[in-house]
Amino acid sequence: MTAKIKTVAIAAGVGIALLASVSAEAQQVRLMTGPQGGSWYPLGGAIANIVEKAGIRMQVLPGAGIANVKAVQAGKADFGFGNSISTVDGVAGRPPFDAKAENVCNVATLYPQYFQIVANADSGINSLADVKGKAIAVQPKGNTAEFISQQALQVYGLKYDDASRVSYVSYTDAVSLMKDNNAQLFTLGTTVPASAIMD
Repeated sequence: MTAKIKTVAIAAGVGIALLASVSAEAQQVRLMTGPQGGSWYPLGGAIANIVEKAGIRMQVLPGAGIANVKAVQAGKADFGFGNSISTVDGVAGRPPFDAKAENVCNVATLYPQYFQIVANADSGINSLADVKGKAIAVQPKGNTAEFISQQALQVYGLKYDDASRVSYVSYTDAVSLMKDNNAQLFTLGTTVPASAIMD
C-alpha cells in the first residue's frame, strides 16, 4: 500500500472511529465502497482493518458513487464512498436522484478522482463526437462515471442510442472488451494512474 493511500486510510479510519456513537463492543459499521477492480473496494478494506483494531466491526460492501448515496439515505449503510458531484446532487435532489438525500453529508475527502475516457488507438475515436456507431463500455448504472458518460455524450448531441452497443460492466470486463475490440471506448471514474487503464 502506498504511503498516500495508507495516510488516507488512517485519516478516514480515525474519522469513522470518532463518529461512532455507541460502544465499540456493540458497534458494527456498514461501509459502502465500489466495485471490485476499482480503488474504492481495497481502500474500504484498509479502513476496515484500521477501525477493527479500535474494536469497531466494519462490514465492507461493494457499491458505487450514486448507489452509495442512496444506500446511506435509505439506512442500508452507515457510510459510503461517494464522488462530490453525486453527494451534492443527492442532497439537492437533482438527477439522477428522485428526491433530496436529507440523511447524507460529506465526512472526509479521501483523494481526487478523475473521469477518464479511453479509446483503442485504431478505433478512429479522437473525441466523443466520434462515438456514433461504436461500441462503448461504461460502468454499471448507479456509478457516478456512468451518469457522467451520459452527460458528456449530450454535450456532443449524442446519447447511448447513437452507439452500436453499450455495455454496463466492471473495470475488469471493460478491459477485456477493449482488448478483444468488442468495445472501442471505455469510460471510468477513478484514480490516476488507474490499473484498469494500465492493463
